[in-house]
Amino acid sequence: MGENITLSLTILLTGFAVVFAVLLILIGIIKAYGTAVYKVQNRRQLKKITRNADLPKAEREPEEEAYAADEGDEADNDELIAVISAAVYSMYASPKNIRIKGIRKAPSRSNAWRNAGISDNVRPF
Repeated sequence: MGENITLSLTILLTGFAVVFAVLLILIGIIKAYGTAVYKVQNRRQLKKITRNADLPKAEREPEEEAYAADEGDEADNDELIAVISAAVYSMYASPKNIRIKGIRKAPSRSNAWRNAGISDNVRPF
């Protein structure tokens, strides 16, 4: 009877040890995979940062964020500005006195879940 209890406890503890060892190995694999994917995705930015860090400030390349709109987007922006201007002018009875000084995106005051619900309910069938 004592041997059965000892054997049962040994099997139980061995099972726990194997399960936790496999879980730790899986955690390590997932962290290594995440690190590898992060490095591959950001390799270009890291190269640019290290290349720019070695140069004097006057010779550094401009960062990508400064070029938010390329030539294709510039035409779209001009078209968007024309549409917004036309909409504003059409709202007023005498648009001669109206002058648009600038157009900028309004800050979002609602969360993403609310926006998703609104767009889901407003979408045509």
